Amino acid sequence: MGFLILTVVVVVLLVKLSHWQWTRGEQKAQHLAQFDANQPPGLLTRSVQQGQSVVAVGQFRPEFAVWLDNQTHQGRVGYRLFLPFVPTQHPSTWWLVELGWMAAPAIRTWPDVPDFAERYQVVGFVDSPSERVVLKQGAESESWPQRVQRIELSSLQAQLPALDAQQLIRAKTVHRVGKPDSNVLAQAGVIPVWQPVVMPPTKHYGYAVQWALMALAVSIGAGIWWHKTQRKGHE
Repeated sequence: MGFLILTVVVVVLLVKLSHWQWTRGEQKAQHLAQFDANQPPGLLTRSVQQGQSVVAVGQFRPEFAVWLDNQTHQGRVGYRLFLPFVPTQHPSTWWLVELGWMAAPAIRTWPDVPDFAERYQVVGFVDSPSERVVLKQGAESESWPQRVQRIELSSLQAQLPALDAQQLIRAKTVHRVGKPDSNVLAQAGVIPVWQPVVMPPTKHYGYAVQWALMALAVSIGAGIWWHKTQRKGHE
């Protein structure tokens, strides 16, 4: 009897894991659809939605740089750089823009903040900060630039009241106004690395099928064992 109870518990667990992976795949597919369905980019306004592709002209505020710590790219350790951006059309609302990844210097500190002092055109996607789990969030600092373990817009807004506290922009391209061929990010050594999802939906579906097949295999194995046990009991 104990074996059957254990089998039921294992099968239920495997089925739940399969369902969870399938649900995650559907969520990722919906998330990707949000980003794929909003082309070409529209003007940045206060009513933009997550996943919307936007374009805006304005100025960065490099003095309020935010470095997201513990970011790797192609095996190298570095940071993701975030800068507040002041749109020309709506200067009363600032947007935090993720520009990309920069390698960490040999001495474990942050790189120099690029001197973005001109007017720029930013093309990117509206998104929410990633739900990143950290063991210990560093104490809030009022000095700039800041190094953080997780992007928390509400905390940043407490220091920069004009900053939008709900959404940010993941930059795809940044050009100087009037110079569409200027690749500002490449010139500054910044590499855009953000993707809407890290693991594609197909992988989640594949894991879901694997868990389901394991549940089926355990069920069949338990059924065969039970059948043989019953036969021996009647002999």
